[in-house]
Amino acid sequence: MGVTIRDVAEEADVSATTVSRVFNHDHLVNSQTRKKVMEVARRMGYSPNATARSLSSGRTHSIGVILPAPHGEFFSELIRGLDEAAQKANHFLLIASSHYNRDERTSALESLAGRVDGLVMMTPRVAPNALTGEVDLPIIFINSDLQDGDFDLYNIDNRDGAAHVVEHLIEQGGTRIAAITGPPGSYDVERRMDGYRQVLGRHGLDEGPVVEGDFTQKSGYEAGKEIIELEQRPDAVFACNDYMAMGAMLAFQEAGIEVPTDIAVAGFDDITSARYANPPLTTVRVPVYELGHRAGTRLVERIQSGESVAPETFKVSHELIVRESTRRRAET
Repeated sequence: MGVTIRDVAEEADVSATTVSRVFNHDHLVNSQTRKKVMEVARRMGYSPNATARSLSSGRTHSIGVILPAPHGEFFSELIRGLDEAAQKANHFLLIASSHYNRDERTSALESLAGRVDGLVMMTPRVAPNALTGEVDLPIIFINSDLQDGDFDLYNIDNRDGAAHVVEHLIEQGGTRIAAITGPPGSYDVERRMDGYRQVLGRHGLDEGPVVEGDFTQKSGYEAGKEIIELEQRPDAVFACNDYMAMGAMLAFQEAGIEVPTDIAVAGFDDITSARYANPPLTTVRVPVYELGHRAGTRLVERIQSGESVAPETFKVSHELIVRESTRRRAET
């Protein structure tokens, strides 16, 4: 028979409950006792069974993450931030995708129920009261249109970021500015398009042609081809993410349309590949890693405290990154 928790407790001269708390990362155990128990356990070759540990503590030491789509540089940075926050607390991530679909979000919730200690959800719209009927867990929302103030909410500065880059396009001489949107129902797209329209209205400009995409480079390429065929071609394009902006630039270049001389192009997110595009892409930088890390840290705090704490709302800042895809005028 192997070494048991009681063997470790007896050797360390503490209770079995204290040993259990050490291995469940309970903050009630002081650092000296924790160190002593861990040294004894290591010397005796004791390793707690993960399943038994979760049954005894009521915790799984896992965090559920539900995203609209689990691929692409934006989501990989978000997951990196969440994962590092979880790792610091000895938790692991279980990731599911809703594919921007309410029914799939419900299926993801059902799949994760009972397997995680808390949830991070990136979903455009959700009725919190209905959701809490589905799961009884701490939940952190990212980029959601929540009207209920009872939940932690972490958002990107979508509206102001889009307004900033469209203002830049106008400063560079744009007067007919097209937009490439993303999936219908996307919170990010709606807020970015709000910023786009606000700036055009402030300058007395009509809304340019609006072409729907789905956040992929291929959809941006197809949108670019559609823009090329317009009778009155725009002189600038704002795409609601970088992938679509780069896809549109490729379509323009294949048609012999020069960027930015003939048409300026800007995106949103500042993914790593944006700086290596041809030409390098003007975009809006948002600290996606920070967003994920802060949300993950907050969720771990809620899980470990086990107490009701006041909800927090946080919005990460943005920065306009100007590159060659929009530089028509010499900068002073």
